[in-house]
Amino acid sequence: MDIFDSFLQQFPNYSPEAFEAVRPYLKVRDLIAGEYFLQQGEVSKQIAFIEEGLLRLYYLKDGKEITHCFCKEKTLSTSYSSLITQTESKISIQAIEASRLIVLSYEALQKLYRSHLFWQEVGRLAGENEYVINEHHKHFLMDLSATERYLQILEKDKALLQRIPLRYLASYLQIAPETLSRIRKKISRI
Repeated sequence: MDIFDSFLQQFPNYSPEAFEAVRPYLKVRDLIAGEYFLQQGEVSKQIAFIEEGLLRLYYLKDGKEITHCFCKEKTLSTSYSSLITQTESKISIQAIEASRLIVLSYEALQKLYRSHLFWQEVGRLAGENEYVINEHHKHFLMDLSATERYLQILEKDKALLQRIPLRYLASYLQIAPETLSRIRKKISRI
């Protein structure tokens, strides 16, 4: 819980009282690699803080998995549109490696919103961050070639590449695994 408390301290108007207000609602959930936090078609009833581990968010397109993003330690994860609207999720959230999550229910989040300005700010800023991530990913796919996309990840988060199976990385880059292999081989020669 200390890692989650430290994470919350980055938000405006943090106070130890704000953390104490959420503490009774928090639950720890451990996932093994391959286990789901949320499956497509379910209604998102929780938001998770990733204390340790790595999750991937993906959706199905023509029966094929398309990885939308990877969520690692010290970030929040949920199907935001499903959580907000309380409708079926269009994405699945799966652990890539053993993960420890600190989970807060939708109902508890609504109570916190009503009783603490701090939690309203956290919710707003988390939503804004999700919007920025989605915009970035959209431009990442539209504006860069497959090679440029791979090089950008290599430059910005090389350690993450060591944790992601190549088939998920290819799906994230929206290229075939064979194309990713060719790109990696070509770059290794440089």
